[in-house]
Amino acid sequence: MRSIYWIYVSIIFFACSKGKKGEDEPIPVASVSGVSLPEGNSGNTSFELTLKLSAAISKSVTVTYSTLEGTATAGEDYVTATNQPVVFQPGETEKKFTLGIVGDIMREDNETFTLMLTGATNATILQHTATVTILNDDTKIQFTDAGYDAPDNYPGYTLAWADEFDGQALDPASWSNQDGDGCPNLCGWGNNELEYYTSRPQNLFFQDGKLVIEARKENFNGKSYTSSKILTAGKKYFRYGRIDIRAKLPRGKGIWPAFWMLPQNNVYGGWPTSGEIDIMEMVGHEPNRTHGTLHYGPGPGSTQYNRSTALPTGALHDEFHVYSIEWKEDQIKWFLDGNLFSTANKSDLAQNAIYPFNEEFYFIINLAVGGNWPGSPDATTSFPQHLIVDYIRVYQ
Repeated sequence: MRSIYWIYVSIIFFACSKGKKGEDEPIPVASVSGVSLPEGNSGNTSFELTLKLSAAISKSVTVTYSTLEGTATAGEDYVTATNQPVVFQPGETEKKFTLGIVGDIMREDNETFTLMLTGATNATILQHTATVTILNDDTKIQFTDAGYDAPDNYPGYTLAWADEFDGQALDPASWSNQDGDGCPNLCGWGNNELEYYTSRPQNLFFQDGKLVIEARKENFNGKSYTSSKILTAGKKYFRYGRIDIRAKLPRGKGIWPAFWMLPQNNVYGGWPTSGEIDIMEMVGHEPNRTHGTLHYGPGPGSTQYNRSTALPTGALHDEFHVYSIEWKEDQIKWFLDGNLFSTANKSDLAQNAIYPFNEEFYFIINLAVGGNWPGSPDATTSFPQHLIVDYIRVYQ
């Protein structure tokens, strides 16, 4: 009787246990790790990610994911995903899935966006986000040579000096970098500018016979932006002539490219008494307009003679244009694409003011970010921005 009773109890226990199969399984935890992969140069590429479960179970598991913008822009840098499902069949613990990446040939910073695990069925989520990094694998920026080109000679003039920027470095016999933020003597370069100028290849490089200055949004030496500034002081300076600069300008609120000149010798004293000649300035909130300006004394602030002109259609960013002055004794004229838009004679300046523009001046090319005139960049301003210079030519 004792043996029969033991068998009977065992059968009952076995029947009860069989009914609970699967109910005591652990609930798996879903997790995903970020990836860092090259962008690719054209079309859509795919970044493969791996979603894992901490344990296998006898039920199917569904985990959903979405994407969230970071420095990478949805639709422009990657394909948006919203609550996309990844399904694990019973017993599976690992599934691979892909995110669409938009490839191009543009030189740009590494960019990131966030992958979010947004929900799970028959599983829990421990880590809800992972970072996806799109690694820049391009060395060039995208532009064409379209636009106005100046003649290579003028009646009565001879080419005195030129830089066609055909090499891979600045000509040290002509140019120097002016790095920094102007501090401690002239912080913000006197205009409350926001950039730190550097000579790094991230900020100044050469491509297809062009000089490129790149303004970047990045933290560097206490500033939130970097760019570059070059000048010919002590190396190339001139009195009078026809000057042509062919360039493609950047754009955006708070962007401020300039081609300008300062006196090689401050014959009449410090700025502004010895003068400043601005061949071209553009402020990014007026992307179709170029300004030509004279600054002069007696100081401490400058007196200005300013005129501007605007394209009838489009922006100065769309293609190359030529910015020129014709500089003679007691007179300076400004041109855009060969068209005269301003003339300043000695007699046009304020009465009793020193006319300092019959002396030798050197060149400056820079791309500023922020400042009293353009204001600061805003949410509409994209980075990086590029000032692309084809050539500078001086005829006398």
